Amino acid sequence: MKVALLLFGQPRNIDNPNSFNSHQKWIFDEYDVDTFCHAWWDKDVSEYDVSDWVGEQCITSGNPIEIIESLYKPKSIKVEAPRTFKLSDTLYDRTRKRFGYGHPWSEKTLSNVSSHLYSIETAARLIKNPDDYDFIILSRYDNFIHNFPDLNSMSDEYFYISDHHPRFPDLMYIFGSRFIETQYTYGRMEMLAEKYFPQFWEPSAECYKYYNFVNQCLPSELFPIHLPVRVVRDRDGYGDTSNLPHEYISNIQ
Repeated sequence: MKVALLLFGQPRNIDNPNSFNSHQKWIFDEYDVDTFCHAWWDKDVSEYDVSDWVGEQCITSGNPIEIIESLYKPKSIKVEAPRTFKLSDTLYDRTRKRFGYGHPWSEKTLSNVSSHLYSIETAARLIKNPDDYDFIILSRYDNFIHNFPDLNSMSDEYFYISDHHPRFPDLMYIFGSRFIETQYTYGRMEMLAEKYFPQFWEPSAECYKYYNFVNQCLPSELFPIHLPVRVVRDRDGYGDTSNLPHEYISNIQ
């Protein structure tokens, strides 16, 4: 089975071996994988810019791009220096009127929402021939995968998300190639806000992604599954395991 793995964003804690090892165990060792990456990195920046709700610093470590290239061996990678994104005046005013000013939707956080969506779209557009792949997986550099479904038993007619919560959990997606444009959200933010903003629960990346999906696909094509993926927050951990079944925790001890 041919699989495209998309990785995006800040390569936080890329020197934590557990993240890559879990991708290797569940994805690289099981399928024929091409990896496509976008990463924010600047050798002169020692700390990643994070949104207001992230409670800890994210310090860069060494040269994360060298680590990505060594571990994931991307078929294509695009690296850009982090930058500040500015919403258009129209979208900024619409956001402020709907959700107010300041914390948690500060200008820095709204910039990070745009940065997040830009990075996903950029990684997705590196795939020149999406139909070459049976499935496409969107993940993060700092994800730890505790368990993963057998793609051979899944249909490419569905867009799979985690059933972790009832909105649009976005740590990992699995989908057939025909859903690739659901990852082109950044360039559609203005349109999505104009069309769906009264229904937004918050101006987050997750919410924009959901309405980009809704704008293109049928609700019946969305398929929540058990997908226990957690973000690692340090250089030797496995992410928050507090709500995981005991057998997953036992497997990493």
